[in-house]
Amino acid sequence: MKLPELAKGAGEVARHQAAWAVGSTLFWRGRFCDALTWLPPSAEGLTCLGWTLALQGEREAALALPHNAMQYFFLDDPEACLRWIDPSAEPVAMARAELLRHWAHSRLGERPDEAAAQAALATLRRLAPCEEARGTAIHAEAAFSRQPLYALPHLDHALDLFARFGLHYLEARLLTWKAQALDAAGQLDDASRFHKAAAEARRHQGC
Repeated sequence: MKLPELAKGAGEVARHQAAWAVGSTLFWRGRFCDALTWLPPSAEGLTCLGWTLALQGEREAALALPHNAMQYFFLDDPEACLRWIDPSAEPVAMARAELLRHWAHSRLGERPDEAAAQAALATLRRLAPCEEARGTAIHAEAAFSRQPLYALPHLDHALDLFARFGLHYLEARLLTWKAQALDAAGQLDDASRFHKAAAEARRHQGC
């Protein structure tokens, strides 16, 4: 029996929690269209809905929902990302915020604090390995913004961690950056292969 079916007789809160569990899992797995049918109208559900729409290129629809720094990362808007970074004192949230800050400064052509980013990744590695995978993707995109040619090991590491944890929500973007980095390195055959892989990932995410 599916989780939402188990929660049917347990009240509205339990139903929302079950729908959130299913919808958020589908989002992280890159199954955006399926996620849209499950995400509940709770605070967490609306946040994840905004992320889904952002990654689908629906900027106006995403911005009609609650704003947050991760949403602006997905929308590739570093200035807004910096404005919305949460000053939370919770360690995982602090580490995530530091990586978003690192990405935003890199994206704006500013000098980021690499030591702080590495400390944030170490925190996530120690406390929440799946969060480390998500943080590594942010760090890899920051590296690509600074210098595509030297971002290849960072992109490879992020893709390896995504495969380990079954994460696919940023796979198409990471594969695209890897293809462009290979182009910059003159590895044109490999670049073509990864452009095709990115297109296939986008097809899986599309509605």
